[in-house]
Amino acid sequence: MINGLWLTLPVLYKYSHHFGKDTGEFVHWMQTLGFFHLLELPRFALGTCLVLFGFFLFKGARLAWFFSVIALVLLLVLDITLGSAYLIHGAYSSVLLVLLIHFWKHFPNQSISNTAGVAVFSIAILNVYSVLGSLYLGSHFNPKITDVFQAFYFSMVSMATVGYGDIVPVTIESRLFTVSVVFFGITIFTTSVVYLAGIAATDTRKIVHKRLLKMKDHYVIVGASQLAVFVYNGLKKRGLQTVIVCDEKSRALFPADAVVVSGEVAEIATLDKASVKDAYCVMALEKSDVENTYILLAVREIAGDKVKTISMINEERNRRKLQLLHVDYMFSLPEMGSEVLMKYLSGETIDNNTIADLLINHS
Repeated sequence: MINGLWLTLPVLYKYSHHFGKDTGEFVHWMQTLGFFHLLELPRFALGTCLVLFGFFLFKGARLAWFFSVIALVLLLVLDITLGSAYLIHGAYSSVLLVLLIHFWKHFPNQSISNTAGVAVFSIAILNVYSVLGSLYLGSHFNPKITDVFQAFYFSMVSMATVGYGDIVPVTIESRLFTVSVVFFGITIFTTSVVYLAGIAATDTRKIVHKRLLKMKDHYVIVGASQLAVFVYNGLKKRGLQTVIVCDEKSRALFPADAVVVSGEVAEIATLDKASVKDAYCVMALEKSDVENTYILLAVREIAGDKVKTISMINEERNRRKLQLLHVDYMFSLPEMGSEVLMKYLSGETIDNNTIADLLINHS
């Protein structure tokens, strides 16, 4: 933080002399930016970052530590480039850099609030630096950058490393500035966006976890077969709380708002996340009878006989093996389908009672 104030306060002191005496407002933006020397702008931007990062470093924020290390490295490079006039500041920055790297374990905090704060501040400061720099060097581009909207457009295109080529730096100064914007875009901008996306994903997982903790007497569908999808849709239409357990690849089979626990479906840890012990019913609806057997064994180990269990039989020869697990209800779709087809071909009546009889008799 002291390093940042060292860089920003002298510039702010100069800045105070560029207010209009009568109106108290800034004069034309070109006059306002005119007090900056070419290499003062990046130093001022980095100093502002260090001041803000200092607040988060006190909280042990890991992302603030990472960005502070990058900022100090860049400052060290600038100080060496500028020569002996900045030797003292360069030495101070190098000492801070060594201390930060040595004590990296003291910054383990990756909480949502700290990470989001650092990421948002970093993106904001980087945007200000890019826009002001583009305006300051506006005549060094082809076509010239003459307003804030053009500067913002060029900044975003450069930070995203898209580079359409419609605005081109034509001098050494503007090219060096563009390189710095691209570098900051690759490091700070991209890292911040990735962290923010990670926060959003974490928040989603936490919301799902909280919903699971509150669930009681819910239905758990284990598997990603077509039957599992239809059963889920049926339970949802009836307003019944349902949790799906499937592997990560099969997540797309279910709606985005579905409560899904992804992982190895027969693992006790995965089923625990679905609050199996508090469920009303667990349905093993995988395409493999072997997989369904492992699922049922895991459910028995977690909940004992407290939870009702249902299993689909994929191959009739495995019925006896599944019966040994004392499943509450078993059914075979091929067998029931063949019975319905035979009744239809024989001209027998098929109604709801017929279907119910088939379900009961073949369970």
